[in-house]
Amino acid sequence: MALEKLKLKANGKEFKVMVNPQDFSVKDSVGYSNSNESRNPKFNQYDGSVFTIPKIFLDTTGAIPMSQWPIQNGTIDAMIKLLKSIVYDFDGSSHEPPIVEIIWGSNQFKGRLLSMDTKYTLFDSEGGPLRAEIQLEFTSYQTISEIEAAANKSSPDLTHIIEVKAGDTLPNLCNKVYRDSSYYMQVARINGLSSFCYLKPGTRLVFPPLND
Repeated sequence: MALEKLKLKANGKEFKVMVNPQDFSVKDSVGYSNSNESRNPKFNQYDGSVFTIPKIFLDTTGAIPMSQWPIQNGTIDAMIKLLKSIVYDFDGSSHEPPIVEIIWGSNQFKGRLLSMDTKYTLFDSEGGPLRAEIQLEFTSYQTISEIEAAANKSSPDLTHIIEVKAGDTLPNLCNKVYRDSSYYMQVARINGLSSFCYLKPGTRLVFPPLND
């Protein structure tokens, strides 16, 4: 049985690739805090996973049956526009980039776009693109409930869940929890915040254990 086509979904839209990519990669990394002893850096946190699709192939020359196109009778530009509306375009309702579900058989990943690299490789006589290759890179995303569930497995004395109050800033909250305001970018990333300049009162933020 052939593996079903890779799909990308967000905000009720779906993009199904013409041809499955040959591979994908998942990169997990560990963060370390700055240390005076460069040979002995101290563990800071597990960074989010990065999911990379090295090539999504688009072709409107007729080499691929139209039944397999993401848009029937569509152009390369129209296909890329659909893909960008799913993975890239600003979500006006949540005021942040979309959370994208990537589904390929039993492989599932949820994340936000880090980069979209489009390469046009073939053109018609008027310069219109007939083929394109797209590379996508995503950073993993977790909901607050998923973060809380993971935090419950850690020491409750070291994991903090704080409800934002009017006037709170992320650096000030980090200083309160860790006695170090410099962690604000890491906490923003862990909580999926697109901006640390404004915190909406009532928002619940997770401050996981971070070693100094």
